[in-house]
Amino acid sequence: MTVTAERTQQNDRVGLSILALGIVLGAEALRLVILSQLRWKLGYPETYAVQGLLFTIVYLVYAGVLVWRGRTLLRRLTAPLLLLAPWLFDSFWLVVNFLQARGSFDLTYGEWWSWLIRIQTVITVVCLVTAWGVSRRRGWLWLVGLVVPVVLTLVWTQWSWRLFQNLIGTEFVFDVVSTVSNVGIPILGILVCWGVEALSRSARADG
Repeated sequence: MTVTAERTQQNDRVGLSILALGIVLGAEALRLVILSQLRWKLGYPETYAVQGLLFTIVYLVYAGVLVWRGRTLLRRLTAPLLLLAPWLFDSFWLVVNFLQARGSFDLTYGEWWSWLIRIQTVITVVCLVTAWGVSRRRGWLWLVGLVVPVVLTLVWTQWSWRLFQNLIGTEFVFDVVSTVSNVGIPILGILVCWGVEALSRSARADG
């Protein structure tokens, strides 16, 4: 394969990955728009049912993209499984909020709650980034790049928790915080892992 043909093929792969990213971001943007339009028009439990349906659709879209872009059949089957953990976390908090709205129990927020959120958010980010890595990355050195999204998530959850405490009840703030955690940081993590893989390939070629 000539250098020109190899570069063309690589550019095609990058273009398809950007398209895949655009599809997932489009699904997430549509989710936020629909949720903002319906949030104040629906009562309980309809609001929580719609929220559950919307984030499930986004996860299914991401799973479909992972299957589409997976390099091998094994990767296509394995990568979507990593989305189960974050989906279950979202479903868990949906059920908790629903039960609280019904008055089934009153959750006393404290330090334990903030740490639970941080741990779940870190696991969610790692699963989202790793799912793409399993689908697309070569070798194992790209896993080193996971350090960056983990550190960013810990810093973000600490800062956003203070912000949310000061602006408690503001749905817009909640949407921004969750979007940064579930979309912004994972995208950055995917790019970092891609960069680590590219640098490792370059180092091997030079060696």
